[in-house]
Amino acid sequence: MRHPPSLSVALAVAVLVGCSGGDGGGEAKAGTDRTERSAERTSTSAAPARIDLSKPIPGGSLHGTPRPPLENTGDDYVAIFESLDANLRWISENPDPSLISDVYVPGTANHDTRISAYQFLVDNAYHWADEGYQLVSVEIIDTKPEAISLRVTDSLQFERLVDSAGNQVGDIRPRNPITKTWLILLTTDASNRWRIADWAATDEGTVEL
Repeated sequence: MRHPPSLSVALAVAVLVGCSGGDGGGEAKAGTDRTERSAERTSTSAAPARIDLSKPIPGGSLHGTPRPPLENTGDDYVAIFESLDANLRWISENPDPSLISDVYVPGTANHDTRISAYQFLVDNAYHWADEGYQLVSVEIIDTKPEAISLRVTDSLQFERLVDSAGNQVGDIRPRNPITKTWLILLTTDASNRWRIADWAATDEGTVEL
């Protein structure tokens, strides 16, 4: 299906492009569906799945899979970011606005724009099916007790939005260039859990600690 996206779809894609780096009905139905999905994800019958970020991830392969464990405490900052990034990839294919605050610091631009954008995906039974995402490298730039600055390089062939039947919504969005480098700021909260406070392309400036 290659129909042009509606204005709402285009806006949602614009908000999430590079960050998806990628279940509809009425409000009551959406709330019920989210509750049921949350219960399924927390079920002890399904073991948490690891996502191998060192290899390109086939588009759509994470949809309907168990959520990977979120391991965002301690001082292994590379492993912490890898866990946050794996959760981001999973959420892009299993959108749930209530999970955004697990990964992004509430009140930041990265967090707040995703709440409304992912709600749009849920309401319309859409999800991302991005092709070939791979985490290439994670470099620690600077550390402070409550803030970590990272330089992250990743690659992605293209972004694709699909409906509940797997039909493409709008056009494929190739990433240009395929490999990009980002400056990322992690901060810790009162529970000593690290989350993403800022995520910007290297040509957009610096991340201040």
